[in-house]
Amino acid sequence: MDFTGYQTDGFFDELFDADEKPRSSAAKLIERIEALPKGDVLRRQKAAEAALRQLGITFAVYGERRGTERIFPFDIVPRIVEPKDWTRIEAGLRQRSRR
Repeated sequence: MDFTGYQTDGFFDELFDADEKPRSSAAKLIERIEALPKGDVLRRQKAAEAALRQLGITFAVYGERRGTERIFPFDIVPRIVEPKDWTRIEAGLRQRSRR
């Protein structure tokens, strides 16, 4: 996959900074993705979606005409959460899970 021309104007991107350079925490992931053969990310995404459908990991959308069963939205590119950010998220999750 080629990230040439990928723009982050106007929004925060977990993988790239405002200068369109890979964030230090995502550099290895970007390197691995770019090393994949052309079309491989899409092929893997479709395979993951097919597996979710086959396993029945779906939800129903009532009141829509175009089929009711949908797979849960899934992205094969993982979200990178840096340790400092995870510490804050973890603290919030712990606080909310206490009775």
